[in-house]
Amino acid sequence: MRTRGYPLLAAVFVHLPRVALVHVYRRLAQPFNRSGPIRTLNRRRMRRLHASCALSPAGGHFYVIVMPGTLHFLLPCLALLPAHLTVLLLGNGATRWERRLIARRFPALRFRSLARLPGTSITHGDMITLLLQTNGANFGLIDHDCYVFDRRIFESLAPGPADCLTAVFGGISAKSGLAYPETSLLFLNAPVLRAVMNRYHVDARIYRKLPAALRDTVRRIGIDGAVFIKDYANFFDTLHLLLALAIADGHSCRFLQGFDARAIAHIGGTSWRTTETKELINCYVDWRFLDLADDEGLHRRYRSRTRPFRSAADVRASIPLTPESFARLAWVDALVGRLAAATGQRREALPCGERNEAQVSP
Repeated sequence: MRTRGYPLLAAVFVHLPRVALVHVYRRLAQPFNRSGPIRTLNRRRMRRLHASCALSPAGGHFYVIVMPGTLHFLLPCLALLPAHLTVLLLGNGATRWERRLIARRFPALRFRSLARLPGTSITHGDMITLLLQTNGANFGLIDHDCYVFDRRIFESLAPGPADCLTAVFGGISAKSGLAYPETSLLFLNAPVLRAVMNRYHVDARIYRKLPAALRDTVRRIGIDGAVFIKDYANFFDTLHLLLALAIADGHSCRFLQGFDARAIAHIGGTSWRTTETKELINCYVDWRFLDLADDEGLHRRYRSRTRPFRSAADVRASIPLTPESFARLAWVDALVGRLAAATGQRREALPCGERNEAQVSP
């Protein structure tokens, strides 16, 4: 917080207690947001959303999860999506004014808010679980800060019958040799993953420990209590235990080939950090994307995210220019420049043939 420019007394007696309370509240809210009544309510909302859009039995639609405080990242993401793509927006804590702004900018897109405790969001793993439970066919998932410049990517995402999903981003574990996907852009084989969920009684959430009953199963692919999917993590990240079990059952993760770094970009980490604990480089990213949005109301509403800085240049002047930070700043500037050039026209097609729900419901 001192690096961010907050005075010492304000950091200790104002911001630090607030951050601690927010963190504790969010952790305590997770079991409630995962409880039976909330899950039942959200499954009903998803079924109504699907019915209103008359989705194809073969699937092929995409979801974008709308997190609070992220519209400056979301708007260019939506503007880049092809007009023919069926895209459904899921509100995961987005406020009323944020929903109104989305409805004004993208009236064609259907929006459905999900139930959760006030001031919280459903975890990403629980969101994926909900979607797997309510989709009989394959579907895609796009992060709000993922930008697809080459639209051929959407034509290449369909997984094969033995694949559990298709991904663009990922990594390889040096310990187990497993290739694992990142969740920024996925196309999920819903029947395969749902069958694995039902067979092993797991879902897409984060697992801090490997359930004892599953140790023999995942040991077949080189995973045990000391080896996880990601080499630097001591837990199973979102979706990873489910994927490990699918791989142990003979399924595979398909990764797109033939697309370079200019085809797609993902920022990451733009929704879960509290404002006061964001690093300087993330503050710079916030400012650059707010400037890209060029919306005075958005600047005013998100002012608390950018304090105490007054501009992107103000933040940049505070960042020590190491080779790593210089490379990151250059990448961000180049991405913003590409987005400014590529998002001149908004999507105008009506994928579901109806108005955005945010125009007509709270």
